[in-house]
Amino acid sequence: MRVKGILFAAALGALPSSVLAADAPVISPIDAAIVNAAHDWAGGYVGVNAGYGWGEFDADGPATLDDPTYSGDGALGGFQIGYNKQLGTVVIGVEGDLQATNIEESTTGGGATTTTSLDWFSTARGRVGYAFDQTGTLVYGTAGLAIGGVETSVSGAGGGSDDQVLTGFAAGAGVEQSIADNLSLKAEYLYVDLQEKAFDAGTSETNAQWDGHVMRFGANLKF
Repeated sequence: MRVKGILFAAALGALPSSVLAADAPVISPIDAAIVNAAHDWAGGYVGVNAGYGWGEFDADGPATLDDPTYSGDGALGGFQIGYNKQLGTVVIGVEGDLQATNIEESTTGGGATTTTSLDWFSTARGRVGYAFDQTGTLVYGTAGLAIGGVETSVSGAGGGSDDQVLTGFAAGAGVEQSIADNLSLKAEYLYVDLQEKAFDAGTSETNAQWDGHVMRFGANLKF
């Protein structure tokens, strides 16, 4: 009887743990990393940004310019939309943005002034980043296509103006910090290169392009 009692008690003690083990969900290492993360980056988001851009215009106009390469800078602002997928601590995604700018500069030569401005630009980029689980911080690199609206005007007799859409590429890096489950702040640097295109800015054809740097700060709302 004593032996039977010991065996019965041992069976009762083992039963709850067996039941719990049978009911316990199986969690993959990737899922476990996301559960334990301070912020889940997966999903779509929209946001706004503002910043500053600086760079160089290259133009060869109808007149002999004193300096065909001249610097321009100015403020910019716009919005972005994107989508992320999280694989453990790796975050991959896509993002598009549209920016309005007031980047403009002029150069003179041969009795005429050539003014070139970047009025807007847009990019479509991929993003790859690393998420720091315990701080809710994402650092990432980004690269993709860029387009921009550039206007060139030539003053003086026979002068005129023309605007064209230039194409090129953008690449850079950034850091994004979560401050709530669906809200984050970011700082981002981009290098943007818009390739040369012909402009009909008066009696002669003008070629112009812009390449430069963008530093912007923004906020994203995840949905």
